[in-house]
Amino acid sequence: MASGLADAGEPLSFADAMARLESNSHVLEAARFELSQARAELDQARGRRLPTVNLEGRATRLDSPLDVGLSDLAPTLGGLLPPGLGPIRYEIQSEQFYKLAVQARMPLYTGGRIGAGIAAGEAGAEASEAALAATRGQLHELLVQRYFGLVLAEQAVAVRAATVAGLSRHVADATRLEEEGLIARAERLRANVALAEAERELASARERGVLAGAALAALLGVADAPRPSSPIPPPPESPALPGLIDQAQRANPTLAEVRSRQAQADAAVRAERGSFLPTLGAFGRRELYTGDLTLLDPDWAVGLVAEWTLFDGFQRRARVDQAAARSDRLAALRADAERQIELLVRQRHEQLVTARARLDSFSATRELAEESLRVQQRAFEEGLASSLDVIDAELALSRVRLGELEARLQAWSALAGLYAASGQSALLPERIEAQLALAHILSD
Repeated sequence: MASGLADAGEPLSFADAMARLESNSHVLEAARFELSQARAELDQARGRRLPTVNLEGRATRLDSPLDVGLSDLAPTLGGLLPPGLGPIRYEIQSEQFYKLAVQARMPLYTGGRIGAGIAAGEAGAEASEAALAATRGQLHELLVQRYFGLVLAEQAVAVRAATVAGLSRHVADATRLEEEGLIARAERLRANVALAEAERELASARERGVLAGAALAALLGVADAPRPSSPIPPPPESPALPGLIDQAQRANPTLAEVRSRQAQADAAVRAERGSFLPTLGAFGRRELYTGDLTLLDPDWAVGLVAEWTLFDGFQRRARVDQAAARSDRLAALRADAERQIELLVRQRHEQLVTARARLDSFSATRELAEESLRVQQRAFEEGLASSLDVIDAELALSRVRLGELEARLQAWSALAGLYAASGQSALLPERIEAQLALAHILSD
């Protein structure tokens, strides 16, 4: 799709509309940022396995140099010094000194907390991916409703306009027949009233079209309403309900997010339990600037550090209980989500079946309504039918045409909901193009 196509109000196919939604949606952008944050947190958790290296520099000034004398080491020696010989003192550290060193630390054992943190990070990233997929599926379902809703609104305007044109011709015929004395004045007045009502319906249909265009433009993030170029295709056959339920239980993004959040909470429980165990780490230090080192400062040192918290006022136990409660809460939410997903699939499937049944009914009625209008118009011209008969036939045909379009929209809306519930909303453009191609072949 060329840049600015939708902005210019040029024709926009459903596949192009989905691509524009992917690139312009702030909701999807926010979900992608959340995923990036979760992946960064995972990288941070993995980094805790690696050593940390610090460069430390220090400049210090004391109030006086640090020194030590014999009397400090052995006070009794001070009285043994010869007369006139003052106390002997040695400077250990000058009053101004500098230090520069590099230090490395590496955890060796943390009671499983690092591994649990990595597992929590992986689960968090998976949950964010599932949340992004769920958001995308919801937007795709909304796109189907708004895109084809605009198609329906435009076709409704066309149907209303055709009704107005037909009633205008009928008013002209009624006026002529009244002037010829073949019908009563009341017949012509009924035609005028029906035409005025049809014109009001046409104006309302145009207003609904404007609102539908604004809604689609807002969803796609464009300034001007695009003109859909993909008609509402006939819906495919209803898929088998058991297979849909199984697919939704496996691939529903919302359910996948809840499962990942529960796995993240379980990892948090393991991490908190690990705080009861000791930690062991290795360290190494190397002095880079040795000019101001004292006799007590080594050039380098390596060693091990062990730490074990024996009592912390029961804080660790409280954190474990808190993490366990969060895991139990998510387990309950997961069980409820599994039931709700099955109910949602059943509802969407029933909506699809109902919409297809309505569509079949309208399709069977349309040919009869067209023939009834033709017969009533011919009968009216011959004086065998009233103006009201023609009006009723014209409005009946309009209702059938609009009902057929609405049934198609309802069917695709239900189908989009099924795809979103089963994690397959990305297949919508392909299925729509396939149904349009099939309809074109059948029409030829």
